[in-house]
Order: sequence, then structure tokens, then C-alpha cells
Amino acid sequence: MHIFLQGPRNVGKSTAIRKTLDIMSKTTSLSLGGFFTWNGGGETARIFLRPAIESRSDEVSLLASFDPAIGRMKCNPDVFEQTAAHLLAESASADLIIMDELGFIETDAPAFRKAVHDTLAGDVPVFGVLRQGKDIPWHDDIKKNPRVRLFDVTQENRDNLPQELARLLHSYHI
Repeated sequence: MHIFLQGPRNVGKSTAIRKTLDIMSKTTSLSLGGFFTWNGGGETARIFLRPAIESRSDEVSLLASFDPAIGRMKCNPDVFEQTAAHLLAESASADLIIMDELGFIETDAPAFRKAVHDTLAGDVPVFGVLRQGKDIPWHDDIKKNPRVRLFDVTQENRDNLPQELARLLHSYHI
């Protein structure tokens, strides 16, 4: 079984993942695979990716940054094609694979999208976030996958959701 969170921008989807992992780490030693992304903020908008594997958390890649010349984010899909796809491939022995988050940048990353689908066909549970906002057609296959359970994160449920998700993941013997 795989769990994906979805909800409006900045509602706390990635925070729910971190809080769920914190709850689980108090009772279970987890071997994580996959990756985390985050917005670097600051003066110039930047999005970064890092491995979920604790020993490699200092390996940071720039996914996208705001380009004032074109007035929007300029993406680097090669980070997904090479780095993230490799992180998923090497996660087969993990207890839990993190995909935080899947969005529009990966539309131009077919090798990465294949790695996501291959990972979802595997036996290791996946815990991830699907970015909302724009219509992202490649997410449809994930949402329709019978092994995927979707949770909507809202301002009303975001504080209690991590406890529920931790219980659910524990029930999968993680």
C-alpha cells in the first residue's frame, strides 16, 4: 500500500510527512529511501531536492529557480532524470520510500516518471505528496493505482493527520 497526500499549496502536506516520520521514529527504526524537496525561499525562489537517506542528506540539488528574464521558474528536469530516478532505484531495500513531492517539473522527465511507476509496482511502501494547482496529467496514473491511497490535507485535519498516518503505516508493518 502506498500513501499520497494532496491539498492546496502551503496547507502543510510536507509538514504532515515530517511529523508522521517523527511520530514513527519514536517507536520504529526506519530505513528511508527516496527524496525530499523544499522551497529555498529567500530573495530568489529556488526549489531543492535531497535524498531521504539520512547519511546522504547533505547531497542537495537545485531543481528550479526563478528566472527574472523569463518571469517564471526555470526548471532543471535532469535532477529528476538522473538524481531522483537513481534514488528511487536504489531504495528497494528501504522500509519506506519518500516522494516529497511530485509536481509539474517531472513532466519533462520520462525516466523519472518510469522510476516512479516501477517503484509503485514494487513491495516497499511509498509515502509521498502530489502537488496540486496545475493540471498534472501524469499524476492520473498514480491516483488511479489500486495500491495508492490518497489523503486530502486541509487546515482542519492537518494537525491530527500525522497520528492517523503513522498508525496506518505501522499497520503495514513498517
